[in-house]
Amino acid sequence: MKTDSNKVYEALYYRRQLVSEGGQVLVSILFGKPPEDGVRVVKRLLHFQDVTILQYNLDRYLKDVFDGVTAANAMYDGNLQVEEIEVIPSDVPAEGQIYQAAFEISKQAILGEAAEQTSVCKSSPI
Repeated sequence: MKTDSNKVYEALYYRRQLVSEGGQVLVSILFGKPPEDGVRVVKRLLHFQDVTILQYNLDRYLKDVFDGVTAANAMYDGNLQVEEIEVIPSDVPAEGQIYQAAFEISKQAILGEAAEQTSVCKSSPI
């Protein structure tokens, strides 16, 4: 991504956390125009986190995100595109959690509704 180093850029991420007996995941999506070289994937680490290797299959994770966004676009007449996805290496997603979270995030973004379990987070890289 080419950026002007003298400017501050603001990004609006949509996030949804799902925790169940079988897994936990925080899905974080930045909607916008995908970069020409593909959607950016960023590892999100906590300051005390020593796990940097993904504990899941990234290709499957991305497919579930794209499938969830595509399904919500079809169901709610949306046109969302994924620009960037943040992943947390230590997440342990259960079957269907990533898809479900991506679908709910997309639904909320399309309908413009606030939801109890979907958060909108502004992030400005420095």
